[in-house]
Order: sequence, then structure tokens, then C-alpha cells
Amino acid sequence: MNEISPEHFLDLSKMLPELRFEYALSKMIEEQSLWGLYGESGWVMLKADDDACIPIWPHKEFAEAWVKDEFPTCQAKQIDFVDWIETWLPGMKNNNTLVLVFPLGDDEEGIMLEADEMIACIEDDLKKLGESGLS
Repeated sequence: MNEISPEHFLDLSKMLPELRFEYALSKMIEEQSLWGLYGESGWVMLKADDDACIPIWPHKEFAEAWVKDEFPTCQAKQIDFVDWIETWLPGMKNNNTLVLVFPLGDDEEGIMLEADEMIACIEDDLKKLGESGLS
């Protein structure tokens, strides 16, 4: 369903965080799903300064790669895109929880943004898709 080749994995790993963010958004919209990490205590949340954030990925393989390094007791779990937009993001906005999009490696380098910023980016991408006739 959402599997990627080792070559594609390596190519995506070399992308700058901004490009990975754009890629992740378009892939989530295309696949109608995204991936997070789930463990004994529920969904993985990270601390960034004084903020809580939830890491997400466009491919299971990247979430699994992160599991091995950072959270060996967790597993990659798929999130439905509609649930993400209608339930997760509004809840995260209310709780002041940030989104960490497509982090890689030990430095957790990814794009971090507020839930309402994520909603705006998704709406922009959907609007562009609609204008190009791909809705």
C-alpha cells in the first residue's frame, strides 16, 4: 500500500526538512493516511523546549526507522487522514500540541508547526489540487 523502495527511502532521507515537509503533505493527501508511533502509553509525544509535539511521517518505513532508534517499545501505526483533519488537529490545537512533520535521525530534524498552521497548509495543498483538476 504505502511501501517504498530502499532507493526512494535513501533519496527522501537526503532531502532538506522543508522539502520533506512538502513531500509529506502531498503524500498524506494522496494516500489519505499518515503514520505515527504508538506504544504502551498511547501515541508518542515529544518535548521540544516547553512544547509537546507529535511526530508524523508519510511512510511506515520512516516511522519504523525512528522506532528502532528512539522508541524501541513502540510501533508504527497508521492514522486515517480524515480523522487527522477532523479530530486530531482540532484537539491538538485545543491542547497547544505541535506537529513534527517527517523528522529523521537523532537530531529530530523536521518541520514543527502548530495544528492550525498544519490545517492551513493542508487546505492550501487541497485548493491547489482542486485548481489543477486533480480533486
